[in-house]
Amino acid sequence: MEEFNKNEKQHNFNQIKGVITELNDGDKFCSLTLMVGHENPRPVNLVIKKLVFDSYKELHRVGDKVLVKFYLSSRNKPSHDEKPRWGTMANVLQIDKAD
Repeated sequence: MEEFNKNEKQHNFNQIKGVITELNDGDKFCSLTLMVGHENPRPVNLVIKKLVFDSYKELHRVGDKVLVKFYLSSRNKPSHDEKPRWGTMANVLQIDKAD
């Protein structure tokens, strides 16, 4: 798989290890859900672009233990009561098999 980082200024990225529980295909954006945690397992959903998803779905299956590198992004969504409604997404950069 081609290296995702084309920017020499950033060397550290967020990462999370877990077991794939869902691979959700979509038109533009897809998602990957991991079960993470040892004593308190919890689901974590990450967004992945369709083009990247298509390359990874051949390599990874539900039940695989993986290490995912990601970045966070947030946006302010309009709301009816004029209060800020922030939505935060975890965006997949790279998926590797974990030991």
